[in-house]
Formats: sequence, C-alpha cells, structure tokens
Amino acid sequence: MDYPFQYQPEHLAYGDKAKWVSATDGDTPILDLPLRMLGMDAPEYHYGGAGESKPDKFDAGMAAFLNGSGKSLDAELKKHLKKRLTSKPCTRQIRAGKAAFEHFEKIAGERLDRGVGKNGKPLVPRKIFLMASAEVFDRYGRLLAYVNASYEKKERETIPAKDRPTFNLQMMEDGHAVSLLIYPNIPKPADLDLVRAAVEHARNTPLGFWKDGEKVLLAYEFRWIVDTIVGKRNGPDRYCADVTTARLYPPQQYYLVPPENRLFFYPEHVGKATAMGFTAAG
Repeated sequence: MDYPFQYQPEHLAYGDKAKWVSATDGDTPILDLPLRMLGMDAPEYHYGGAGESKPDKFDAGMAAFLNGSGKSLDAELKKHLKKRLTSKPCTRQIRAGKAAFEHFEKIAGERLDRGVGKNGKPLVPRKIFLMASAEVFDRYGRLLAYVNASYEKKERETIPAKDRPTFNLQMMEDGHAVSLLIYPNIPKPADLDLVRAAVEHARNTPLGFWKDGEKVLLAYEFRWIVDTIVGKRNGPDRYCADVTTARLYPPQQYYLVPPENRLFFYPEHVGKATAMGFTAAG
C-alpha cells in the first residue's frame, strides 16, 4: 500500500553471530552474542592462526616485511615500523594480548563483585551495563558497545565516577589498550577528553604494553601488516584525522598523528570528515 508520508529506513546494520539461549515471552528472546568493546583496541591474543600455542607464526614474515610485501610502502612509514618489526614482533603481540586478556578478566571480576552480605555469603554479582553508539554492529556481526558494571543508584552517588569508568576506558588507562575511534562512532567531547588523557598518560608513564617503547606495535598495525603479508590487504586503508589540529592524513601517514589523537575514516567517509571541518594535511 502507499503510505501518507515519506520515509526511507536508514541503513540497518546486522549482527549474525548471536546464539539462542531462551525466551521469556513472544517478543523477548535471550541471546548469547559476541560483543566488541567500542573505541579501544587491545593487543591481539589470537589472529590469523597466531596465538598462545603458536605465538611466532608471523615473526619471520614480519621481520622481512619491509623488504617483501611491504616494500612499496611510504618510506617514512617504513621508518616508523622498522624498530617495531624486530625482536619477534608477532610473539610480543601475542604476549601483550595474553596480558591484556588476563588484566581484563581481573578488573571485570573485581568490578562485578559486590562482596559479602550480612549473612556471610557472597552477594549476587553486579549485572552488566551496555551502551551502543551510532554503528551498532561491526563488519563481523559483533555488537559494538561501551561496557561497565551496572551500579545501583546508591553506588553511583557514593562511588566517584573516576573509580567506575567503563571497562573500555579502564583498559586504556591501565595501558592494555589504545584508542581506536572510527567514524561514525565518535564519543562526545567530554568522553573524548577522557580517552585522550588515558592513552597519553599510559603511553608517557609508560604502563602495560607501552613499556615496549619504540617497539610498540599497536594491534591495528599488527593486523594490517599480517593481512598484507597473507595478501588480504595492501597496507593501511583508513584515513587518519588529528582531533587536536583538524588535519586529515592519508592512510600511510597515520603515524604522524599521536596515538591518542587519532580518529579514523574509511575512504567512503572522507566527505564526512571534510564536512566535519577536517582539512587535508600537506
């Protein structure tokens, strides 16, 4: 039928990785679905067949990368990567991924724990708080969300906000994740300030994986390098904006922007970056 108004549904993202658990009535299913914590990126614990049982899978390939499948990269990008691709870079990434995984389990357990009741028995753990952003699912069908323990009203009034950050932010504060902000999932200015401060402090202190100094290979760098080695990509493929200068850099110049200031745009969204006020660098 024809409707008496004009409306075209927005582009709908989809998540196809959920598993059925149960249902409480005819319109309320309970699902088990994978979730990707939004706005941050922890070192890889498993990627492309590399993992705890085979942490060195790409060590040789990454050591030879700049003279092999990465030889056509921008010369300054190759200089940026040179020290990061020595001393078993894949093994170091998997080791950092394991540390991040163990740290995340630790802080989640601590923050969900409500202690012991008057009867001496453990209280029921806190539930989970989730908040999605503009893009609800990623390209792998995982829900994108900010995650935290769900604090009761009284707890929110007595526990300072700085002591109950999202798990996303705390992982960055503790040096076990870096920010990974990709349009259109951009936090509001106050939250962006928190993210930038967390990453900058962890990087300069240094904390967590940042202790590797000039050898730090960020997870998203590790992925595009591995993907290039195996023929799935051809170097970095996202434009990188500096949120402090409003300059927009081509994919192979992302390294010119400090990690805490990076905001990425896929090529199809460069027009959106321009509309937001970013201008091409150089």
